[in-house]
Amino acid sequence: MQTNQFFNVLNFHENHCKLKDMERTGWKKWNVSGRLESVADHTSSAQALAWALWSEYELDLDIFKVIAMLSIHEEGETIIGDITPYDVQSVYTKSEREKAAIDNICKPLKKGKIIVSLFDEFEAKETPEAKFAYLCDKLDCDLQAKAYSNSQRCNIANATYEIVSKDEIQEIIKNGAETVWEVFYQADKHIYEDTFLKEFFSALMAL
Repeated sequence: MQTNQFFNVLNFHENHCKLKDMERTGWKKWNVSGRLESVADHTSSAQALAWALWSEYELDLDIFKVIAMLSIHEEGETIIGDITPYDVQSVYTKSEREKAAIDNICKPLKKGKIIVSLFDEFEAKETPEAKFAYLCDKLDCDLQAKAYSNSQRCNIANATYEIVSKDEIQEIIKNGAETVWEVFYQADKHIYEDTFLKEFFSALMAL
């Protein structure tokens, strides 16, 4: 057994396992009570969602590539942390830092370039697989918001000022949103507008 191979495997796995203990930042900002979803929880459930959607909507795409992309799409957060769309830094800065992080993490691996290429494809959102993976990533978050909201583990009144003071959130609340789920629904429904998930997402409001 080659020593480099042994430690490369252990180091990559140990780094990935940090995501098990990393709570999703967004739920902290909404002051969700109880145990919070970890980044690893999200990664796993997004993959499960991809399998189910691929099966039931009979999507003609490479599901194994989708699962591969979702398995590593948050890997850079082990270095830069979980950054939400409402954090101060720009999307470009986050993307740039995350790219540098994934490059650094995968650099020791013999086939690290393949993993990085999957991350790059996911970020570019140009291929059918990347577009679908992105939808699974977003929908998983929206479904989690609905679950937390429906179980009364969060509400707008208890959310941090940092999140409810955002112009977009303020506008949604002024337009009648009364629950955290309704805020998420109004904020994200445009994402699904021109996709096969349009009716699926709309139907969630009836549940």
